Amino acid sequence: MTSQLFPEGGWDVHHHVFEPERFPYDPNRHLTPPPATIKNYNEFKLKTGITHSVLTHGLSYGADSTCLHTFTTELGPSKTKSIAVIDPETITPAELFDMHANGVRGIRVNMYRFNAMHDVELQKLALTAHSRALDGRCTGWSMAFTHTHPEFWGELKPVIEKEVVSRGIRLVTDHFALLKGVSMLSEDSQKRSITEQPGCKDIMDLVRAGHLFVKISAPYRVSTQAPHFEDLKPLVRALFEANPQQLLWGSDWPHTPLMKVRTREEALTETPYLKVDDLAWLKSLRSWLSDNEWRSLMVQNPQRLYDW
Repeated sequence: MTSQLFPEGGWDVHHHVFEPERFPYDPNRHLTPPPATIKNYNEFKLKTGITHSVLTHGLSYGADSTCLHTFTTELGPSKTKSIAVIDPETITPAELFDMHANGVRGIRVNMYRFNAMHDVELQKLALTAHSRALDGRCTGWSMAFTHTHPEFWGELKPVIEKEVVSRGIRLVTDHFALLKGVSMLSEDSQKRSITEQPGCKDIMDLVRAGHLFVKISAPYRVSTQAPHFEDLKPLVRALFEANPQQLLWGSDWPHTPLMKVRTREEALTETPYLKVDDLAWLKSLRSWLSDNEWRSLMVQNPQRLYDW
C-alpha cells in the first residue's frame, strides 16, 4: 500500500528526533520525551513509504540546535532538511549562515519560552523578534509556530502581514492551525459549519493570499475520531479550496502529547508518546484528495518550500 500512497515519493515536513543520551535536553524544557532515535524514524519511513523529511527541532532541546547537524547527516542530507530553534536576541549572521550550509531551511518560534502560549500580545512580540532576527539574512527561510488559540488569528493577521510577509519570510503553522474537527467542537459550534469556528476565516484568508502555509499534521490534536479522523474531511477540503499550494503534510512523529503549559515537575517527568495508526490516517487523507492535490501536498509544495 505504501507504494500506492507515494508512487512519486513523499515528504514528511514535521517530525522530531530525541536522543537525550547523546544530546541532553534543556534544563528549562516544557516536556521530557522518551528517546525516539534515528533508527526508529528510519523504521517509520520504511513502514509508511516516506522518502524525504524535514526534521523539526524538538522544543525540549531549547534554543540549542547543535544536534540538528548530526541528526540530519545521519538521516541523509540529500533526503532531509531541518528547522531550527533560535534565540532571536543572540543569534548572529554567521550562525545562521552555518545553519543554512548544514541543511536548515527555517526556524520555529518557541512560544513556551516567551510565556506566550495563552497571550496574544506576547505572541506578537515573539513573531516580530524572530522575523527581525532573520530579516535580510536568510531569504526564503520559513518561520513556523504553533499555539492553541485559533481565535487569536484576527489580531495576529496584521502583525504577520507587517512583520513577516513584508520581509519575505514564509510563515508556516502546524497541526491544522489547531482548528478543530466537529468531534472537538462545542455542542453549539457543531450546529454550524466547521469553517465558522473562531479564527477560521482569518486563517483561510492568509492561506488564500499565499501568506501562510498550513501543515495537515497531528490530526489527533484536533479530532477524537481516530484512526481515520473522518470529521476532518470538511476542514481539509476547505483548506484545499482556499489554496492547494499552501498545504503541507507532517507526521508529528513520534507523536508527543497534546500541548499544554506544564508545571516544573510535570515538565521534568518523562511523558509517553501517543499511539497513532499513521497508515490508517494517510489512507483516509488520500481518499479525500485528487491525484493533483496529493502530489501538491506530498511532493511539490514541500520541495518548493524546503528543497530549493
